[in-house]
Amino acid sequence: KQWYQRRVAITAGDKMDDSTRAVLHEVMEQQTLSIAKAGIICVLNARASVLAAANPCDSRWNAKLTIVENIKLPHTLLSRFDLIFLMLDPQDESFDRRLATHLVSLYYRNGAKTKAESI
Repeated sequence: KQWYQRRVAITAGDKMDDSTRAVLHEVMEQQTLSIAKAGIICVLNARASVLAAANPCDSRWNAKLTIVENIKLPHTLLSRFDLIFLMLDPQDESFDRRLATHLVSLYYRNGAKTKAESI
């Protein structure tokens, strides 16, 4: 297989424990995975593209903190990613209400314009 055909997706990367982070660090740094089970020790090749997602601590992004402080992942692990994208949701109740109304209207339409739609 080609390198682009091997992919790994990690969700909730902010909730990983230290042992999981250590394994992920080894995989991303050395492109190997060490396994020790029932007295058998082996090292496997682990060449794959990694896509990871993490939520900020306290479920809100704090603009006064760094990326490392916001998602509580060590910089040694973050530095292994080639690209890091921040997807921020601005706190705007009016916009959120209009968006929610639009999304609901795609699946449910009673023909009459509701009070929420006119906002």
